[in-house]
Amino acid sequence: MEDRELGINLIIDGTSYPLTIKASEEPSYRQAARIVNDTLSRYKDLFSGEGGVRVMTMVALDIAFHAVSGSDGVNSIEVRRKIGELSRLIDNTLKAKN
Repeated sequence: MEDRELGINLIIDGTSYPLTIKASEEPSYRQAARIVNDTLSRYKDLFSGEGGVRVMTMVALDIAFHAVSGSDGVNSIEVRRKIGELSRLIDNTLKAKN
């Protein structure tokens, strides 16, 4: 069975990100978005009053650390790929907001 493409919208920090992905990857993308939103919420509390770039940098560092350390038992190569995609989305959003 061919893995068809699927259009989804992920909400990260209240902003919708339309993506076209393989249908089989949808659960992973949704889980990744939850991780980003949860981590973002935690760092927003820790760095209240700080700029968005500092918070997003800490979110990226936190998620990347867990990916490379393998502390969560996931495939770090796949996680690195997904982090790269999410980092590009974050960069584009930050550029658009400025």
